[in-house]
Amino acid sequence: MDKSNRLYLLDAYRGFIVLNMVAYHFCYDYFVLIKSNSNWIYMPEVYIWEQFICISFIFLSGFVWNFNSNGKLKRGITVSLCGILITAVTAFMGPDIAIFYGVLFLIGASMLIMIVADKLLIKLPSVLVFIISLLAFLITFSIPQRHLGFHRIKLIRLPDWLYKYHILVPFGFLKEGFVSADYFPILPWFFLFVSGYALHRICKDLGLFDKLSFLKLMKFRIPALTNIGQHSLLIYLLHQPICMGILMLFSMLIN
Repeated sequence: MDKSNRLYLLDAYRGFIVLNMVAYHFCYDYFVLIKSNSNWIYMPEVYIWEQFICISFIFLSGFVWNFNSNGKLKRGITVSLCGILITAVTAFMGPDIAIFYGVLFLIGASMLIMIVADKLLIKLPSVLVFIISLLAFLITFSIPQRHLGFHRIKLIRLPDWLYKYHILVPFGFLKEGFVSADYFPILPWFFLFVSGYALHRICKDLGLFDKLSFLKLMKFRIPALTNIGQHSLLIYLLHQPICMGILMLFSMLIN
């Protein structure tokens, strides 16, 4: 996005999400990896915190996809390559922290898929795209648990053969024995990405981006958060080694 048209409040919100992500992973490293308390991630408040971070980040990624008019392919490839890098590094460090098909894989893949999908979706009313994609996200959320439904409400059980092939794991069909420290399959999360994309179109249809009052609000800067949000990819790549380094240093000092 051109700097003169940049909506800095979106950067600030992304920065807020990134700070939450760093804090969550720091706690995860401490409680799960160091203290071996695997039950920590199943605490209700921790689950809600994690889902807030994931949903916000992916939805916002879909929303801002529309702004990058000339570099969509390059950006999608860059994020995808960073996802591959994360997989290579974490797999080298050990199976317990190896990340396969993590959030960068999902966002990179969604960016690339949307280049094609946009040509079809642009022909449909933006509100319809938003409603259908959001419903599709909710209904397919439990695909890794082998059913369609709304969270724990099982509507349709999916056939077991879908979960026998590794090639289908990136699409949410979780093969028995597959383990990843961070798993974001295309289904259901791509539909959430599309929801963000559709909300941007709704805002555009309503003329919000042409209203001075709206633009003035969205151009409001929160310096620290805005700067963090503008460097979210770099922070994502570096934050885990830093968190683990701090915790390992702290453990050495107290021992």
